[in-house]
Amino acid sequence: MRVKSFAFLLCLLSLCEFACGQMVNMESSRVTMSELSGPWRFHAGDSSAWADSTFDDSRWSLLTADKPWSEQGYQGYTGMGWYRLHVVVPAQHEPLAFYLPNVHESCQVFANGRLIGQVGEMPPRPRYVFRNWMVFSIPDDLLVAGQPLLIAIRVWHSPLLADRPGGGVYPVPRIGSKSAMEEWSKLQIDETSWQNASSILELYGNVLTALAGLGLFFMRRREREYLWFGLSQLVWAIFSAYGFFGNFRPTGHDDFFLTFSILFAVATLFQVEFIVAFLRQRRGFIYWAIVLCVLVSTFANLNAIFTGNQVFGFTYSIASVGTLSCELALLFIGTKKGNVDAPLLLLPYFVMLCDGVVSTLIEIPSIAGSAGGEAIRQFLNAPIRWPFTFSASQLAGAFEMFAVLFVLVHRYARSRKDEERMEAEIEAARVVQKVLIPQDIPPIPGFQVHTVYKPAGHVGGDFFQVIPLESGGALIVIGDVSGKGLPAAMTVSLLVGTFRTLVHYTSSPKEILSAMNQRMLARSKDGFTTCLVLRLDPDGTMTIANAGHIAPYVGSREVQLVNGLPLGLAAGTSYPEIEVSLAPEDRLTLVTDGVVEARSHSGELFGFERTAAISDESAEKIAEAAQAFGQEDDITVLSLTRRDSDEFRKALKKPPALSPAPA
Repeated sequence: MRVKSFAFLLCLLSLCEFACGQMVNMESSRVTMSELSGPWRFHAGDSSAWADSTFDDSRWSLLTADKPWSEQGYQGYTGMGWYRLHVVVPAQHEPLAFYLPNVHESCQVFANGRLIGQVGEMPPRPRYVFRNWMVFSIPDDLLVAGQPLLIAIRVWHSPLLADRPGGGVYPVPRIGSKSAMEEWSKLQIDETSWQNASSILELYGNVLTALAGLGLFFMRRREREYLWFGLSQLVWAIFSAYGFFGNFRPTGHDDFFLTFSILFAVATLFQVEFIVAFLRQRRGFIYWAIVLCVLVSTFANLNAIFTGNQVFGFTYSIASVGTLSCELALLFIGTKKGNVDAPLLLLPYFVMLCDGVVSTLIEIPSIAGSAGGEAIRQFLNAPIRWPFTFSASQLAGAFEMFAVLFVLVHRYARSRKDEERMEAEIEAARVVQKVLIPQDIPPIPGFQVHTVYKPAGHVGGDFFQVIPLESGGALIVIGDVSGKGLPAAMTVSLLVGTFRTLVHYTSSPKEILSAMNQRMLARSKDGFTTCLVLRLDPDGTMTIANAGHIAPYVGSREVQLVNGLPLGLAAGTSYPEIEVSLAPEDRLTLVTDGVVEARSHSGELFGFERTAAISDESAEKIAEAAQAFGQEDDITVLSLTRRDSDEFRKALKKPPALSPAPA
C-alpha cells in the first residue's frame, strides 16, 4: 500500500511539473543562453489579446518546439496558431535577444505584448519568406527583475501545404545574451554551409565548366555545341547559386520557386540545344518532344508548389523522366549514325535517367509509405556522407557534366590536330602553287605581257601559263578550277603539269584542250574546270580554243568564240579553234570569273559590262577595281599588248628554219 501511495505521489509531482512547464527559469540555470523547447502553450486561431502577458492561457494545449504541430495532434491544420512561453530573466543580465532558427511559414514575435520581430507577411496578404537563424533584440524596458517575460509567437501556416507535414515553430528557439545569440546564429550558418558543401562544389563545377565551354566556343565560333554547353552550365551555375544563397538571405517563397523553375527550364533547353548541335542533328520529333516535356514539367512543378496538389508533383517527375529519356534517345540515334563522340555520353545520361526513374517510383503512395521506399529515399538523399553529404542526383549530374566536358575537350584536341595537319598540307600546296604560277613572265618579242594573280584564300583555284615558242610567239593558258582550297590546288597542279608537258608535242589549242579534258575525266570527282588556250604567232594572229571560260577582250570588245564544255564533264568533247588578228598597239585581256563575280556589300555583281568597260586598262587596275568592289573568288588578269618595234620586225623577217636535205 505504501508503494502504491509513493508511486501515486511521484506521478502527481510529474504532472505538476509538466503543467508548469511552459515557464523557463534563466535565473536558476545561470547560463547566458537557454533552449526554449517548452512545452509551450498553443492555441489554434487568432486574437490580438493572446500577445498580452496577463492573458490566461492555462487551458491551452501543450506543444514542444522540436517538431511541427502536424506531428502533435494538429495534422492537416492550416491558418493561424499562437505559441506562448514565460521566461524568468536573471536580475543581472546583458542585453537579451530571442533566437528563432526557423518557422513554418510566417510569424510575428512578441515580448510582453510588444512586437519585436516578424518573418514574412501575415494575412490578409500573407507572404511566405525563406529566412533562417533570426535574432530579435529584446528591449531592456520590457525586462523587469523577478517578473517573467512572455514570449508569444503568432504563426501562419499556408492552406496550400495542408497535405504536407509542417506548421509551427521548429527547430527549438533560444533566448540569452544578444552577443551569445548572434554568435550562435553564426555558428549555425557555418554548420549549414558545411552541410551544403556539396552544393558549393556543384556551383564551382558549373562555373568552371561554363567558362571552359564558352572559352572553347570563342576559339571555335563555328562549332555551336561549345556555346550551348557553356550557356547551359552558366545557367546551372546561377541555378545552384540561387538555391544555395537562398538559405542565407530572406527570399520570398513564390519569387524563389518561380525563379528556380524558370532557371531549371532554361538550363534544360540549352542542354537540349547542345545535344542537337553536338550530334549535328535536325530539330525533329524527339527535339520537340523534349521541349514539350520541359514546358509540362515547369507548369506542373509551379502548380505543385503553389497549390500543394501532389498530382502535379508526380506529373513533374514523369515529365522530367520523359526529358531524360528523349535526350538519351538522341544520343543513341547519334551513335547509330556513326558519331564517334556520342557513345561516350550514353552512360552518364543513362545514370541520370535511372536516378530520375527511381526517384519517381518512390513517390507512388504504395511505395512511399513502405519501409523499403523510405530506405531508398534516404539512400538517394545521401549515398555519400563523407567528407560531406552528396545526393544521388548531384553525383549523376556531376558525372554527366564532367563527361561532357571531357568529350568536348577531346573533340577540340582532335579537331585542332586535324587542322594543323590540314594547315601543313595547305602550306605545302601553296609552296607548290607558287612554283606553278609564274612570278616572272618570259619576254615575248613584239609583245608586252602583264599578269596579276590574287587568290581569295591561302590556296587558289585559278591558273595561267605563258610559254614562248621557238618559232616566235607563245602558248598561253588561263583557267579556273571549280571549288577552293586544297582540292582545287591539287587540280591546278595536275592541269599545269599536263599543259607544260603537252606543249612539247603540239601547239594546237584544240589538241591541248582535248588532252587536258581526258586527264580531268580520269582524275576529277564531280568537278570541272573552265579553260582557254591561245597560240600567239609573231604576226599578231591568235588561234583560240575555249572550254567554257570567259571570252577575252580586245579594245573593250568581247571576242566572239565557239565554246566547248568545261574540262572534266564529258569524253570526246571537241574544242573548235578560231583565229583573231591583233593589230599593233591592240591589247588582249584575259580574266577569270573572280573579276566578273566580284560582289558589293549590297549584293550587286561587278558584271560583264563593268569588266568590258575597263578591259583596256592595265592588268593591275582591273584587278584592283574588282578587289575593291568586293572580292569573293580568285582574281586573275592577263593583258597582252602587241608592240610595233624593231625587234618585232626583225622577228618577222627571220627566215624559216631549213629542213635537212633528203639522203
